[in-house]
Amino acid sequence: MNSPTIASDPSLAESKDILCKAISKHLFIILVTDCKIDYNGRSSSKMSWGERVVMLKPDGAVLIHRKTNYKAVNWQPPGANLIASIQSGELNIRADRRLPRETLSIICRKIFFLSTFSLKDEASFDMLLSEEDIYKVLMSHPSLIERDFRILTQQKALGGGRADITGFDSEGKYTVVEIKRIPADSDSIKQLYNYISDLRATSPHVRGIILAPSIRTPAKKLARSLSIEYHAIDLKKISEILSKKNSSDMERLDRHLS
Repeated sequence: MNSPTIASDPSLAESKDILCKAISKHLFIILVTDCKIDYNGRSSSKMSWGERVVMLKPDGAVLIHRKTNYKAVNWQPPGANLIASIQSGELNIRADRRLPRETLSIICRKIFFLSTFSLKDEASFDMLLSEEDIYKVLMSHPSLIERDFRILTQQKALGGGRADITGFDSEGKYTVVEIKRIPADSDSIKQLYNYISDLRATSPHVRGIILAPSIRTPAKKLARSLSIEYHAIDLKKISEILSKKNSSDMERLDRHLS
């Protein structure tokens, strides 16, 4: 981290100059301020005067926190255009977005603390997925199982257990899919084979797919001998889809509650 700029109890004019310089340099900004908030866009909200912590990020994201709770009371996602100006004797920090068109205005009458700095953080974020997480994504994105795959049932009772997913492939062939978040082993193959055997009593041409990030060598040999197919699942892609979905769901909910 480069040497930060730190200002304690700066004037509004000093704060505006610091903010404009930091925004132009894409720095991370934290300020503690007595402010009120106006939001207009997909909905509208207002908050009267109160002492709050505001974070302005280099990617245009804005977070406003109160003294309690871990969630921001208002925010703008990445991509907002940040502008600082003095209007009617108050410091106005605006975060404008074009798509969708929305504006978050933070009107400050007092700045208690202001700091700007450059952060270095290139680490990847690896989400630890559960089988339920994978299952949810596959239900909404069946093409991740196989192109043109059509889901028929979920958790179907078969062969002394429950098959994760059943459906039809692009040629209309009935298919049973078993999901594993860890490398598939021989027990996984045997479990899937029990499901297929149960179905073949009435539908002889049933496919079986084991879906996992990898497969152990003995399991691979067993699957081949039982005509069960192994499809590799891309956990990184699953994680990205899940993260986007969760972020979108939370944004819609929080905007609604606001």
